[in-house]
Order: sequence, then C-alpha cells, then structure tokens
Amino acid sequence: IYAALGARVEILEKFGFLPAVEEQLAGRYRSLLRRAGVPVATEVDVEEIARANGGLRVTYTPRAGRHQGERLTADGEVVLMATGRRPYTEGLGLEEAGVRTDQGAVVVDEHLATNVPGVWAIGDCTGGWMLAHVASYEAEVAVDNILGHERAADHTVVPNCVYTIPEIASVGLTEAAAKEAGLRVRVTRFPFGASGRALALGETEGQVRMVCEVDDEGLGGRILGVHVMGP
Repeated sequence: IYAALGARVEILEKFGFLPAVEEQLAGRYRSLLRRAGVPVATEVDVEEIARANGGLRVTYTPRAGRHQGERLTADGEVVLMATGRRPYTEGLGLEEAGVRTDQGAVVVDEHLATNVPGVWAIGDCTGGWMLAHVASYEAEVAVDNILGHERAADHTVVPNCVYTIPEIASVGLTEAAAKEAGLRVRVTRFPFGASGRALALGETEGQVRMVCEVDDEGLGGRILGVHVMGP
C-alpha cells in the first residue's frame, strides 16, 4: 500500500515471505513486489534501529543466501514494526486461580475449557488464531459447553486475509499442509486473466487456487482449501 502511494519501501522479514499464505500465491506476490521496485529480504535478524543521516537506519544480518552472516543496513524516514501479537493476560489473577498458562496463553482443551472446572477461555488470550471472527465463533462453542451441549471447536476452516494490492485471502489447508497431513490432493487454478470482469476492470493480476482431496480412483473429494489473490 505504501509503495502504491509512492513511498520507497524495503521489507525485512525474520522468517519466510508471507509464511501463512499458500506458497504459489506468496511467490507470485513477491514477484509483483519485485516488479514494483520493493526489495524483500527474508530470514534476517534485526540487530539495531538507530538515528542516522536525519532518519533511521536498521542494521540486520541475513541467516541465509549470499549475504549470510554479513551486517547490512537499510535507511528510511520511518520504520514500521509488525512483529506479531501475543496474549495479554497480566493482572487477570490466573496464577492465583490455578489456571494453567503457556508463555502467557491460557491453555484450553477442544471444548475451550481450562484446567480449572467452571472456567473457559476464548479469543486472543488462548494464543491461537488472533482474529475477531475466531473469538466470536469460540464464544458460541464455549457457551454451548457451559450449557451442557458438548461441542468441540473446529479451526480447520478459518477465513484469513492479507491487505495487499492485490489482496490475498484463504480458507482451509494449503497444498503443502494437506500433503504433510498425508492427504492425496489435486490443485486446480483459475487465472484472473481469464475472467471477463477482471479484463473489463483492467485488474488481471491474480488467480484462484483450490486444493481438493483425491480418492483411490483419482476422483475429487472434499474441498480442503481455497486461496485467492486478486482485486
């Protein structure tokens, strides 16, 4: 978004590029950034952010690639830090109540119950998907269990999106995750360049990818995941 508004942007990422996004779409989007003149460095450790030359200088060290182990710098007027979220449970009295936590996150079972009878937990404090619609869904599951209607939380189809240009959205398993789970899959794709509406809008960059389970006869079964990049 900043690049589209005319700012010169450089991205430094501690892990891989968009690790939660389907690999093919992440790779495709990275190539779009490259074409837009946005350099991306992945698998780097940021060591310091300091004032320099009237702006800010970020010193970082790549853990892989041809510059592995070198101390490199990136200069800019502003540094935007997006280092993720973590549960905020300080001051809730969890320790006094005997509620078990793991690195600040409340530990729950599939019914969203804690280890203390009569205490349930939902949302960001449990350290899972930190999204509002997930917390809302978990609230329904927890209340059902509180009322005696046994129900397990199912997080296999959580909608997720990345606010890029073009946008990226997904639900369900990626191809890699499905294969890691031992499932036989077939991936189909539909490019936006074949869509009449996309052509009329002049927004042909992007595609839809669908991951489906394949049975023993080679026929398609359940839809395991759908991943979209486009306007």
